[in-house]
Amino acid sequence: AVVSTQSTGAVVRGDRAVSDETTFIKELFTDLIVMKNSAGLINNKLAQMTQHAESDKLFLRIQAQHPGDAGLVCIYLLNHVVLQPGECMFLGANKPHAYFSGDCVECMACSDNVIRAGLTGKFIDVDSLIRLVECSSDTAEAQKLAPTPVNGGVVMQYLPSVKDFAVDMICVKDSYLLQGKVSPQIMLCTEGSGVVKTTHSAEEMRPGEVVFVIPGVSVTITGNVTLFSAYAQH
Repeated sequence: AVVSTQSTGAVVRGDRAVSDETTFIKELFTDLIVMKNSAGLINNKLAQMTQHAESDKLFLRIQAQHPGDAGLVCIYLLNHVVLQPGECMFLGANKPHAYFSGDCVECMACSDNVIRAGLTGKFIDVDSLIRLVECSSDTAEAQKLAPTPVNGGVVMQYLPSVKDFAVDMICVKDSYLLQGKVSPQIMLCTEGSGVVKTTHSAEEMRPGEVVFVIPGVSVTITGNVTLFSAYAQH
């Protein structure tokens, strides 16, 4: 068995209340993440199969990048989400997640306690992750955050349920005046080229370049450019 008989027995007997789903998911996550060679056992089982589900194919692909990594078992516990351009997800504190491929803009609250359990060459602290991780049975769609269009969609605002941060996607085709905010802004160019201009300076923007905008300062953005602005909500 890959998981404990206590966890599986509860499921077979059907004595888990719906309200206790999160407890079971966390127990299952704990069993898998701490078990030695859990990834190897799954990999051996898949090698005997002639057909694979999408989650199996993802496991095999990531297994090739991180052979035997305990974090591989999370593929069967997490929602597999493919975000399209302009789509966004909000993950609260202590929610486990992993990036498998592609590029995205990530914004997070100030933190010095990022905890990792696998699929990384960085420091791993499984004990702390198990102690703090929050598990639930939410769907992938429930995690998505729909944007609010501003000025005909030139600006798409992504406003999570916390005040720590928000993100705007700004798509300019010619010229646009962006009003100053109470919070400072960090603006990142992801596509195209343009100029971010204030009354005192002008900065050329190309993919990968960043500017810092102090509170209360409005900027004029010209060119054909896509920018992401991160700031705190007030």
